[in-house]
Amino acid sequence: MTKPLVSVLMPTYNGERFVGEAIESALGQTYEHLELVVVDDASSDATAEIVEAYQRKNPERIRFAQKADRKGPCKRRNDALELARGTLLAWLDQDDLWLPEKLARQVAVFQSQPHVGLVYTGYEAFDSETGAVIDDWRDESIEAEGEVLAPLFYQGAFIASVTAAFRREALARSRGRLREKDFSFGDDYYLWLTIALDWQVARVAEVLARYRRHAGNETQKVAETNFHLKRLELLDEFVAEFPEAKERLGAWRRRGLRNHLLYAASFEYERHRRLTAFRYGLRALAIDPAGSLRTAVEVLQRRRAGRGLDPARASQA
Repeated sequence: MTKPLVSVLMPTYNGERFVGEAIESALGQTYEHLELVVVDDASSDATAEIVEAYQRKNPERIRFAQKADRKGPCKRRNDALELARGTLLAWLDQDDLWLPEKLARQVAVFQSQPHVGLVYTGYEAFDSETGAVIDDWRDESIEAEGEVLAPLFYQGAFIASVTAAFRREALARSRGRLREKDFSFGDDYYLWLTIALDWQVARVAEVLARYRRHAGNETQKVAETNFHLKRLELLDEFVAEFPEAKERLGAWRRRGLRNHLLYAASFEYERHRRLTAFRYGLRALAIDPAGSLRTAVEVLQRRRAGRGLDPARASQA
C-alpha cells in the first residue's frame, strides 16, 4: 500500500529548552514518510535558531515559518496546517515527546480501517525537572473508541492532543481549519467533537507519547481560572454550529452540561467562593435534577483522587 504523508504540526514560542527533543522525537519515528511543519510565534529566545539548524540538516523533512507577532498556539497551528501537505495530520507541541513507534502504529490503523478518522494512543505525563512519571495523570477509565461523540461531550477531552493523528479529510466540516477563538484553549477538543460527528475514533492503548509538565505549560495558566466554564461555552458553541449534534447526543447533552457545571461548582467551592459554587450547582440541578446529586458525589470523588482537574486533560494538552 502507498505510504501516506504525515504532516506533524508544531507551534513554537520561547521553547529553546525543549524544542530540540521534540523535533528529534518526530524525526526519530520508525514511520519515516513525514514532514514536520513548525511555525514560530515570535519567539524572543533561540527557538528559531534551533529549528533552523535542524531544518538545514533535514531540508526535505522540516518546513519552517517564523512570525513577527504573537498570536498564540491556536492560530499558529492553523498557520502550520496551511503549509502542511500530508493527507494525515498529527499534533506535537514543542515540549512533548513521541516514542518511535507512535506514527507507524497509527498509520496502520488508518490503512486498515477507512471508517476511522482519528487515532489516539496512550501516553504518560512526566515532571520536566525530575523526569519522574506522574502515575495518576492519565485516566484510562474514561477513554473510549468507536462512536465517541457522547463520551467526549460528557467526559471532556480524554483524547490527549500529543497522542492524536487524524485524516485531513476529517476537517471537512471545519472547512479545513481549526478553531482559534481562544489564545490557547479548545482547538483540540472542538476538533475531536467535530470529527466524531462523521467518523469513528480508534485507540491504541499503549503509551506512545509523553506529556511534559513544567512551569511554562500554557495549561498551567488556564488552570488558574475556572476552565470548566470555558468548556461549557465551547460545548454550547459546538451545538449551535452543528445542531444535528443535539439529536445525536440525546440525553447525553443534558448530562454532559450538568456534569461540567458540577465541576465548575466544585472548582469554586474549593476556592471558598461558596455562593458562586451554589449558583452553578443550581444550574446543574435545573438541567438534570435526577442525576445532579449522584454526579456531585462522583465529581467530589474524582477531585479528591486528583482526576478531571487540569485543562490539559479537560480541554487542551
